[in-house]
Amino acid sequence: MIPSLRLLAVTCEADPVKSVAIVALFAVTASAAPPSTCGATDAYGKALCAYQHRDFAGAEASFRAIADAGAEEPETIRAMYFLARTLMKRGRFEPASDLYIRIYELDRGFYNAWNCDFLLGECRRAQGKG
Repeated sequence: MIPSLRLLAVTCEADPVKSVAIVALFAVTASAAPPSTCGATDAYGKALCAYQHRDFAGAEASFRAIADAGAEEPETIRAMYFLARTLMKRGRFEPASDLYIRIYELDRGFYNAWNCDFLLGECRRAQGKG
């Protein structure tokens, strides 16, 4: 047994109150909140926040507005990606597939780096095409 774990086991056997405190400490550490994008003031950050909080209707509308604006900014292709992910979450695999194909046409490097091929395959499997 690892020495620090042996010490922990001995401590827990000797003092039940300490063992409860130690278990509580591990539980708090294990359930720490993931990093959050919430708090951003730009449209893309707000859309990510909606996605992170599983507000898929709000995320879809926000990502679509950014993607449809078509500005030549990095957020545009990322908004298309997250719009496709949001559509997948909502069970709308055909329009998500169309977006992944559009991303491939626009920026193959992004398509590859962000694993869009796998996600397109998941869409096709969900539609019974894979």
